[in-house]
Amino acid sequence: MQPIPEGLLSAVCDGYGVVAGSGEALGGGSASKVWRLDSVPPVVVRVSQYYQLKDLERSCRVAGEFSRAVPEAIQPLIGADGEAAFLWEGQPVTVWPFVDGVTLNRQDPIQLRQAAHLLGRLHKAALDCSGLGDGQAPDRDDSDAARLLPDGELDEWLRSWHDSDAAREQVGWMHRDFFPGNILCRQREIVGLVDWDEVEWGPLVTELAISVWEFAKSPTGDTLLLDPALEFLTAYRQAGGPVQPSGSLIPLIRVRLRSGVAFGAGSKPAATRSTTLTSRQWLQHSHPFVASSCPFSRSAPSLGCHSTRTSATRASCGGNRPPGGGGESVRLHDD
Repeated sequence: MQPIPEGLLSAVCDGYGVVAGSGEALGGGSASKVWRLDSVPPVVVRVSQYYQLKDLERSCRVAGEFSRAVPEAIQPLIGADGEAAFLWEGQPVTVWPFVDGVTLNRQDPIQLRQAAHLLGRLHKAALDCSGLGDGQAPDRDDSDAARLLPDGELDEWLRSWHDSDAAREQVGWMHRDFFPGNILCRQREIVGLVDWDEVEWGPLVTELAISVWEFAKSPTGDTLLLDPALEFLTAYRQAGGPVQPSGSLIPLIRVRLRSGVAFGAGSKPAATRSTTLTSRQWLQHSHPFVASSCPFSRSAPSLGCHSTRTSATRASCGGNRPPGGGGESVRLHDD
């Protein structure tokens, strides 16, 4: 990445009272450009690629509200005009405190449980939070995903789920990009949850589902490992997470992965698209075992699939095996 443009640096210094002479480029991925300024204390400047100013203003309000109940939620700096975001050359910009840490290691069982605790506290805060008011679920068009990866069974399940009470229970504001890369740790302790661009209003179970996948998938990204999945769900509930695991988790993961494949069809490397597609195909043939194995679960309709066991040892919810360290998993296989 290039150094921070001088015009942007000047705008940040003038608008936020920051004293800085330069900015070091950080890895912001395809969704944003990120620089760390040499100010005291250091701050981070984010230029978002896919979102409008109003989206970022909303995201900043949500982050600020959550930070009152969950200290790991990093809130943005507020500019002299009273706003957290501004436009620079047509793109929305936000400024955040720099958090010194490394991204979470999901292979570490301690950090995995901490992440689940954090999500549980975020979801509890989402239901208790009254300062933001209710939002509106986005009118998302998944037609491209359905056309690219036809799955009539999944589409029928999704329509039925949207019409059910389950889709309207425990609705609130979500971070929606809750994965190890956005969680910063120092000495194996979580010190910050960053990147609030994707904030969204909706059923909290959708975020729980994709989070289970992000924290419990295999290193190759094509298998959901039972032990860490159950460990994550147990820790989530122990921290007060309000969503009960159910048979909806697996199909909701499938929906999200299919959308991800469609979104990245023209922008992601072929290897990344292939891994995501492989994982989605695997999930199509996997039993919603997480729900059936977890003592917190409740019965829910599934898609009538099955699982393959790689060990005769049945994993128990909250077992002491480290994530990915044996036990039960489901592997990609052909019927």
